[in-house]
Amino acid sequence: MTDSPSPPLSAPDRWMLSLRTQLILGFVLIDILAGIVCAGVIIVKARHAALIEMKVSVRLAEILVAESVRLTEPHTPPDRLLNTLAQQLGFIRHVRFAVFDANQQEILVDRTLTTDQLREREPAPGWFVSLIAPPAERHQMPIIAQHRKIGTVFIIEAPQDEVAEVWEDMSALTAIAFVANLAILGMLYLTFGRILVPLTRLAHGLSELEHQNFATRVAEPRIRELAEIVRRFNHLATALGETHDENRRLNQRLINLQDEERRRIALDLHDEFGPCFFGLSASLRLLKAIAASLTHEDHSSAIETLTEQTALMAEIIERMRVANRGILTSLRPMALGHVPLQKVLEILIADLSKLHAGVSISLKAEGLRYTYSEPIDLTVYRCVQESVTNAIRHSTASTITIELHEMEDMQENAKCKTCLRLVVEDSGKGIMDDIQAGFGLAGMKERVNALGGVWSIANRDGYGARVCMILPI
Repeated sequence: MTDSPSPPLSAPDRWMLSLRTQLILGFVLIDILAGIVCAGVIIVKARHAALIEMKVSVRLAEILVAESVRLTEPHTPPDRLLNTLAQQLGFIRHVRFAVFDANQQEILVDRTLTTDQLREREPAPGWFVSLIAPPAERHQMPIIAQHRKIGTVFIIEAPQDEVAEVWEDMSALTAIAFVANLAILGMLYLTFGRILVPLTRLAHGLSELEHQNFATRVAEPRIRELAEIVRRFNHLATALGETHDENRRLNQRLINLQDEERRRIALDLHDEFGPCFFGLSASLRLLKAIAASLTHEDHSSAIETLTEQTALMAEIIERMRVANRGILTSLRPMALGHVPLQKVLEILIADLSKLHAGVSISLKAEGLRYTYSEPIDLTVYRCVQESVTNAIRHSTASTITIELHEMEDMQENAKCKTCLRLVVEDSGKGIMDDIQAGFGLAGMKERVNALGGVWSIANRDGYGARVCMILPI
């Protein structure tokens, strides 16, 4: 099945998103919400872990200070003890130390090789530090040596290093999640597109059904739910095609019955009234001859009356003959099937030209057969008759052109190879929007559809109307 172009969208529909886009946006929204929840959990857990880490580090620092003093006190003078202690405390994480002597003078040491400088870690942003880091506390611990206070150590909590580690981990995790989500979105886009292809084909199939192409079928996808929908669509298309064919056969049968009834009535009128008109004409001629033979003066008044009555009877008979001929032609052209179709149309156009002397009617017919069967010939005749009559009555056309020729049907799903194409164009005012199709146009369309053809009527580019009919031969 070939994909037909989709009909243009209305203004509100242009703002509607496709199903694929809505699914992708739904996944992105869920992904964002999941990311926010995960970030919140990580922040809460990291804040709790930083708090525990600070307590452990402070406790470890206190133990380290006490053990260092205990181990070095017996052999080390107090001033060297403070310097050694200041050097050893520079490598403990998550805390900062300040060592003061008994005179409250801070002991400065070389911190070039501290842990923070060796790591060369980028500090976390301030807003992230405020989310993770617990409030920093300051702990004071006196240094007792030889039973006297020789100085003081201040242990200051420093969670920045722990927060920087969390920031690095979250940054790496965010980058990995971003790349992974992009890859997932790409795969989902391709997957959704593949899954939704049957829906697109189904939409095209519905469009084909709308254009009465009941032979269209959609291939069943490998998705159970969509396969069931497509299967029901194909069954519906089959049922609609069978119903359409049945309606067309019934319509064609009805038209054939109507044409047969008209033919029978026309034959009856011709067989019954024809001899009567002939007999009346013969009697009139005889009466005229008798009136002409009466030359006696005593019969002058009778002769005059007889002449007047015979003339009146002749006029009435002629009017009845013309009316009977018109009825016969409207019921069924008597020449149809006995003379070539092109000749029948030429006679029709000649009669219409006599009735409407101010309208130029021309026929262009090339390569026509003698006949195309009675249903086709009669349909062409009626379409030409109705189209020309409508153009003269309703569009005030001054020029009417008729083209009739055979053509090859190049459509892909065409049921016939050779068709008969009829085009009637006029120079009138065209078809108004508020004009409704009457019985004549409906009859033409029914006749053409019953024969499996295509009929259309539209305004020409510029002016006038155009009736087109294509019948399969």
